[in-house]
Amino acid sequence: AYALRHLDEIRFIAVAEPRASRRENFAKVHGILPGRQFTTWEDLLAAGLQADVAFICTQDQQHTSPAMMALEMGYHVLLEKPMATTEAECRALVEKAQSVGRQLHVAHVLRYTPHFQRLRQILLSGVLGQIIHIAHAENVSWWHMAHSYVRGNWRNSRESAPMILAKCCHDLDILLWLTGDRCTWLSSSGSRLHFRPENAPQGAPQFCLEGCPVAHSCPYYAPRIYLDLAPVWQNMRDSTPNPFYRALFAFRLASPSLSRLLFSRLPLLRPLTDYRGWPVSTVAEPPTAENVRLALQSGPYGRCVYACDNDVVDHQVVNLTFASGVTATLTMHGFSALEGRTTRIQGSRGELRAFLGLAGGWIEISDFHSGRTQRFITGSDPTGGHGGGDAGLMRALVTALRSGGEALTLAQGALESHLLAFRAEQARLENRVIASPGD
Repeated sequence: AYALRHLDEIRFIAVAEPRASRRENFAKVHGILPGRQFTTWEDLLAAGLQADVAFICTQDQQHTSPAMMALEMGYHVLLEKPMATTEAECRALVEKAQSVGRQLHVAHVLRYTPHFQRLRQILLSGVLGQIIHIAHAENVSWWHMAHSYVRGNWRNSRESAPMILAKCCHDLDILLWLTGDRCTWLSSSGSRLHFRPENAPQGAPQFCLEGCPVAHSCPYYAPRIYLDLAPVWQNMRDSTPNPFYRALFAFRLASPSLSRLLFSRLPLLRPLTDYRGWPVSTVAEPPTAENVRLALQSGPYGRCVYACDNDVVDHQVVNLTFASGVTATLTMHGFSALEGRTTRIQGSRGELRAFLGLAGGWIEISDFHSGRTQRFITGSDPTGGHGGGDAGLMRALVTALRSGGEALTLAQGALESHLLAFRAEQARLENRVIASPGD
C-alpha cells in the first residue's frame, strides 16, 4: 500500500508467491511483468534481477534461507519478525549482513508508530523523573488468540515459534528501546491453560459447522468471527478516540444491512461495505462470504478451538531487571475484550498510562506535584496499519537505503529482543531465573 501511494520512493518489480491467485493479484496491483512472477523464492533470486531490496515475508521458519541468499546476492533485506525461530539462525543473519555490508531491517513496526515515538519522547524529556518500573501488556483479544494461536499459523511451536517470540519480540524490543538499557535478569511463567480438549463443551464436534450444540452461546463459534465479523467491528468501535469513526463502527454493528447500502455509495466508506481484510483474508481466497463459509466446513479456521493441534501458551508473564535497576513486566494473554497494548510507567515525579489499539491510541501523564493530568491522542486512523507503524517503517527503510544511514530496527539492535524471547521461553520451561539474558 505504501508503494502505491509513494511511486517516487519505492516500486515492486518482481514477486514470488506459491498461491497463484495471490501472486496474480499482487502482480496486477503493482504492474509486475509476467516474466517477473515466480512460484518460489528460489526461482526469483535465481533470475538475477537488479533491485535494491528484497522483502522476506514467508512464514517464520522459512525466513533464514531466502534472507541469507538475498544478502549474499547483494540485496538489502527487509525481514518480517521474528527474524528466525532459533538463536543460531538469528545470529547467523546478523553476521551475514555485516560480512557482506548489506542492510538487514527487521519489521519491528511498533518503534515507528506515533504512539511509541511520543511515549519515548516523554520519557526522554524527564517529566516523569527517574523511571522506576514499567508494566507493559500485550492484550491479545480472545478472537485474535483463537484465530492466530489456536486455529492459525502460529498455533504450534514446532511449526512456527513459541508465542513469546512470534508475538512479543515486538514488545521486548519496545522495552529495550524505551529504557535504552540492557536487561541483566529475567524470569518467566505461563502455560496453555484454557484451549485444551478437556475444556470443550459437552457434545462439541470437530468443526463448528457440524452442528455445535453451543453455537448460540460460544464466543469462539467460527461463523460469528469470520462471517459476521462482529468482534472486529466491536474492537474498532471501542479503540478509536475519533468520534466520527466510532459512530461509523457503531452503525455498522447495529445495522449491518443498512450500513452496507449506505457505505457502498461513499468511496471513503466503501471498504466497510464488503470487508475482505484480516482476519478473513487468511481463511479463503478470495474471501467472499461464500468462499469463507465453504472454508469453515473443513479448513483449519472452522475447527472447534478445543479440538486443534495447538501447543503454544495462552498466557505468559516475563519479569525483567535492567542494568540501571529499573524493573519491568511483560504480560501476554489471549483473553482481552479489547485488542491492544497497555503501558504503565512509574517515575519519581509522575505516572504515565497509555493504550494503543486497532483504531487508535492515547497517553496520559499524571504529575505528582501539581496533581494535573495531560492526555495526548496518538493516533485515530483505523486504516493506518499497526497504528501507523507500517508506513513509518517504510519511510525509514527508503531513507536508510537512499542515505546509507541506519534505521531504528537494523538487525543488530533487533537481535537483543529475540535473545530475550529465547531466554524467556527457556526460563518458563525450566522454571528458573536467567542472568545476563541478552548476551
